[in-house]
Amino acid sequence: MKKTDILLKPVEKDSLYLKISDAIYSYIKLNNLQPEDKLPSERDMAAMLHTSRNSVREALRILEDRGLIYVKTGSGVFIKNQYGENSSICIRLTECTAAELQELQTVLDHQAVLNAIHRGTLEEKETLILIATELMEKYSHNIYSHTLDYSFHTKLYDMGRNKSIHQLIQGIRDTRFVERENVHGENDAVWLDTVPQHLQLAQAIAKSNTAAALGAIDEILEYGFSLNPNK
Repeated sequence: MKKTDILLKPVEKDSLYLKISDAIYSYIKLNNLQPEDKLPSERDMAAMLHTSRNSVREALRILEDRGLIYVKTGSGVFIKNQYGENSSICIRLTECTAAELQELQTVLDHQAVLNAIHRGTLEEKETLILIATELMEKYSHNIYSHTLDYSFHTKLYDMGRNKSIHQLIQGIRDTRFVERENVHGENDAVWLDTVPQHLQLAQAIAKSNTAAALGAIDEILEYGFSLNPNK
């Protein structure tokens, strides 16, 4: 188990597997775990979450299906390299304002959406709609899932066939994620307002409706950055 000051938090029993997968996802992001880093054992995670090992195992299957982790039999659970290979270029952004990051992410996300429209396969576009529909199903029950949201954007960026754009956007998204997690008294419901736009975005990409797709991603980005505690 990697030494860390940030532990997993207990979850409620409603939508248990999804909530556990979200808790583990949050643990990965907040502790800045990298590809090939090892997660705590199922026993340790179950203890931190106040749940059973079977429930943790089911949640891990969700994360494995989403491509966030992989399991080595007899060795444990590890973070997966979502980009498939190590980049030869390392870029670090310093002293950037929230407005500057928003401008950069908007440019990158616009290009990612355009790439997805032109480079994504029909099957990929249908999968994106399925993920967005799953998000909407949870939304109808007032439930938000970081895991599903992550899966949506990962699929979107994979469709664009540009790993540099994917990695730059993911770095900005991860920074914003940690900032929101550190806001006291807030819960995941704050992100529910962006869920319908995810479905609109997926449908617009499938129909090659550029204007609608860019409008939807702009609404998602504007809402997310409006929550920035440092803005």
